[in-house]
Amino acid sequence: MTSWLPGRDLKEVPFGVVLLIELTAVLSVALAPQHWLRAVGGMAVGMLVAGFFRLTLSNEQAGLLRVRRRAFDVACYWGLAVFTFLVAVALPPELTLS
Repeated sequence: MTSWLPGRDLKEVPFGVVLLIELTAVLSVALAPQHWLRAVGGMAVGMLVAGFFRLTLSNEQAGLLRVRRRAFDVACYWGLAVFTFLVAVALPPELTLS
């Protein structure tokens, strides 16, 4: 992989992007606990992005997003995203963290 940073291995950048999305979602709960369902939706988006990266990148480029075979990884990431999104939609927004 040709890099614009000589001597740097950028194969963990996709994992870092997904981690940043997930961290943003979790930290948003700390800043605004009343909007925790939005954070759950943000976590679902992070899993969708992880599945997209795993689907489009080679095994070497996927880095830590690679767990097993590509089809298994994509199915798990997207399945988790859909399940998380359905939980966020199904729960009433009146629930509060206590």
